[in-house]
Amino acid sequence: MGDTPVFLHLTIGLLIRLAATLYSVYHDATNLVKYTDIDYSVFTDGASYVIRGDSPYRRETYRYTPLLAWVLTPNLTVSPCYGKILFSLFDILTSYLIYSLCLIESAGNKALSRRCSYLWIYNPLPIVICSRGSSESIILSLVLATLFLAKKKATGLAGIVYGFSVHFKLYPIAYCLPLYLCTTQGLDTAKLKHLPLWKNILSITSHRIRLVVGSVLGFFIPTLICYYYYGDEFLQESYYYHLTRKDIRHNFSTYFYMLYLNWNTAGILGTILSILTFAPQVILLITAAVLFRNAGDLCFTIFVQTYCFVIFNKVCTSQYFLWYLSLLPVVYCKLQIKISNALILLFVWYFAQVAWLLPAFFLEFEGRNAFMYVWLESIAFFCANVGILVQIIKNYSP
Repeated sequence: MGDTPVFLHLTIGLLIRLAATLYSVYHDATNLVKYTDIDYSVFTDGASYVIRGDSPYRRETYRYTPLLAWVLTPNLTVSPCYGKILFSLFDILTSYLIYSLCLIESAGNKALSRRCSYLWIYNPLPIVICSRGSSESIILSLVLATLFLAKKKATGLAGIVYGFSVHFKLYPIAYCLPLYLCTTQGLDTAKLKHLPLWKNILSITSHRIRLVVGSVLGFFIPTLICYYYYGDEFLQESYYYHLTRKDIRHNFSTYFYMLYLNWNTAGILGTILSILTFAPQVILLITAAVLFRNAGDLCFTIFVQTYCFVIFNKVCTSQYFLWYLSLLPVVYCKLQIKISNALILLFVWYFAQVAWLLPAFFLEFEGRNAFMYVWLESIAFFCANVGILVQIIKNYSP
């Protein structure tokens, strides 16, 4: 009975998301500028090819796992809103997983855990994004489920869910090192803190073996199934494309202007540019995993890694913000920060986005030459995010 308030708010949150989904139908029918995300049309078109026994990759710009197209076939046979309802359900699952993880991080403080879960249940950003038809709520649920299972010491199952999350979307591959290092069952944690990194990695236990084996199975089983049906086309569109992806629109990244100026660059120079853009990410991801490698720091480590990955990535859209925002309520349990300071950081984050959106509007909707202004605002947004992350790290209390 103690969790009754949580389930009540989860129900209200689901109703809000379903209402937003119904509004999307009305909005799209009465407005030229659509509420529904263009990606939702891509998912649905991919599903239509699957129904006809064809490859979803025949739909141009379908660059996701085929499993998503398979799951969304009811968009065509049941209701066009089916996928949005499914994504809303996963968003509510995300909310519940946030609550469950907060219970662990706060040592059973239900009141604090509920307040942290409300930060997601009533957050307008995930509400809008899932009701627009974005599939991000699925990957968020998988990542949070991985952390929950790891915290519960169900390492084999955590590995399976983690492996599947990497199959579904590549970015969680960055979490492999902290997940491994934070699996300390069967080890002397006091001695572990003083071991060199390579000795820590070579400290093999049954739990770490289960984590690794589960991860391999969770990734390769669905990947091999998809490869069996769609071959190299699946690998190219679902994985290789994202390693070389270049976006010059809807992109908050500081690399935005460089990508625009070097859009057609290929060969050795193109390879060098790709390496240079990935290098800061890799260094920061490894550094975060090493600095915060205690078992109790797992959620915080993943949050820091995700934040670094997003703000240093060469492609950064508003949907990517959900990757670290879904972890923020869990991390908040261990932040020693005043409410007033937290609100200031939130204001800075939103203000930096609004400042970026103004020149982006002139560029994308009015066709003005505002590339330089968008790039300058991207730099300002990057600096704001770095400052926010520094404050979060400073106020973190294990």
